[in-house]
Amino acid sequence: MKNKILFTVISALFLTSVNAQSHMSTQAHESDVTSLALIDGNDSEKNTAFSAGKDGFLIKWTEDGLGEHYQITDMEIKMIARSPNGKDIAVYETDGASTNMVSIWNFNSLTRKCAYTFSSTITALSYSAKGSYVMCSTASEKGTYFLNTSNNTITSKKLKESTGPVSMAVTSDSENTALMYSPAGILKYYNLKNGEKKAVFRTESMLSQPHVFNNNVFFAGYKDSEIYIIQATTGSNIAKFNVSAKEPVLFTSNKSENLYYIVNENRQFKLYMIQNDRNKDVIAPELIRTFSGLKDGEQVKCAVYTNGVVFAGTSRGNIYKFDTAVAERVDVLQSLSDKMYEKIWDIASIGDNFYFLSPSAVFLSSYDSGIVDRKASNPGHTNILSYGANSAILWTKNSKKNVQLIDFSTGSVNSLFTPEANLQSLKLYGDILISIEGSSAVNKYSITSGQTENLYNGAGIQDAVLYKETDLYVAKTSATNPAVPLLYINTKTKETVPLNLKGTASYSLSYDPSVPDAEIYGIVISTSSQNGITTSVFSYNPSTKFSRKLLDEHSEDTNAICYLSYPVLYTNMGKSRIRSYNLTARRNFEYKRSASLPVKIAKNNTRLVILNRDGSVSWYNPDMNTVIADWYLTTDGQWFEF
Repeated sequence: MKNKILFTVISALFLTSVNAQSHMSTQAHESDVTSLALIDGNDSEKNTAFSAGKDGFLIKWTEDGLGEHYQITDMEIKMIARSPNGKDIAVYETDGASTNMVSIWNFNSLTRKCAYTFSSTITALSYSAKGSYVMCSTASEKGTYFLNTSNNTITSKKLKESTGPVSMAVTSDSENTALMYSPAGILKYYNLKNGEKKAVFRTESMLSQPHVFNNNVFFAGYKDSEIYIIQATTGSNIAKFNVSAKEPVLFTSNKSENLYYIVNENRQFKLYMIQNDRNKDVIAPELIRTFSGLKDGEQVKCAVYTNGVVFAGTSRGNIYKFDTAVAERVDVLQSLSDKMYEKIWDIASIGDNFYFLSPSAVFLSSYDSGIVDRKASNPGHTNILSYGANSAILWTKNSKKNVQLIDFSTGSVNSLFTPEANLQSLKLYGDILISIEGSSAVNKYSITSGQTENLYNGAGIQDAVLYKETDLYVAKTSATNPAVPLLYINTKTKETVPLNLKGTASYSLSYDPSVPDAEIYGIVISTSSQNGITTSVFSYNPSTKFSRKLLDEHSEDTNAICYLSYPVLYTNMGKSRIRSYNLTARRNFEYKRSASLPVKIAKNNTRLVILNRDGSVSWYNPDMNTVIADWYLTTDGQWFEF
């Protein structure tokens, strides 16, 4: 089935910067919405909100219901906070282990203003009332750090004592006072002018989802099936209410007199309100509205409120917007977001065209023809290699699933071999496949004879290239013996030789067999006392045994790729952009990125195509740094072009 491009969105929808561009659509987050942020009390922005998710995207939802999408990281975004200036947003991203980073982004220009890494997790993130500071609270004894937004400097010494771990930090409207809640059950007030502690009140401990409302007079949190309402100026409990459901989603605003919460039920959620007056008793929770429309298993995960408008994010990446007007009926709620696109999992060049592998099918297409040619169904694989003029090899990363050969002329699908351990890498050299299985074995499979041969066994294997019939080069970690990141193995004699490349690990090897005395290229990570951790593109000459570094990135990027289209090397090292290096001219060239982060590269004689993390593809003229177009595959198998 062949189809022309169906949809086009004019470039006026783009908001661009020097290095990137966002895109406008109603596409949902890929998975959980983890955080929402808006500006409390700002009338011009009352109908806009930011959402963030595990997919690393920031999306600004505007009054017309569209979302401006931009991916800032390949890690999960845990928290976001929005500046009163309406332009900047603070972001906490983490890998759930050792990497904890807070960065400030100007979303109008799509530029990162500053970034700071922390040795412990961030427990609260907020702007001060006027936006002078971003308060980054940590799980360490040093507690809260203050990022000065006027000069982007950060310090933990703004206060005369460490705050210790806190899970909420807010300021007064004047920014003269800060209020913080410690899970140990302490409310602390600080004078931000002189750094002195003003007051300390004992209160309920281990409250989750801490919030202040009604001009910081009341404090609320959740614990053990109960919502606590506390007088913030004394720490005394005013009321507590039992919630007969799994943990509710609490939300409010500093300006609001009321506290709201959402309870998830089967394909529904209910909105409750707890009213109070600073001079009267707190009124028991009142059911305000009931909404249906959630899919099976979908739940509201977070919500924000201002000026009578609520934005809520779900476990399926959807965003809902509604008001808090009382209604006895059950309302069917439509999300702002939906699943518009089918994700492209892999790409491979074939002559003047490219193969595109989606969860459902293999497509043949190119930018210049604009034709979508559905070649075959996808029998459940995640990766594709071109083979011959009219065939492809399908395989699945991190799986023992059969490697299959699909002939598009006949429609036949034949199993080639079954990996003995999870398949990490598969490369094609003529009629020979080289596989990395379980990070401990390099195997060879002949497509013509059907024979399998083990070439090398060892620990910490990252990649391998078959340079000649008897010459195998293996990339590995230097934490395993022999303690080097690159090895030579003679596949006949099994002789193993450590090579002259310094680093802690190498990977993503490639070479061009048509080039005489071809060099091998790849990525290496190294550590030094002067430069810290560096990720580099390197070359290794098998004839001279000499290695050199071609490009450097002063950070660790274990997922970087090195793609060779001689005489040009391409890499996404640094995660946020594509760079090329001309090996003959020794010229470094950088391409502007699209809304999503690049993860794979393919090229033919006229076009460079980038597979992005969100499953879209970006087209380039290799000699120009601007994106020609971003293409998304719709759920009905058509290209949607931005």
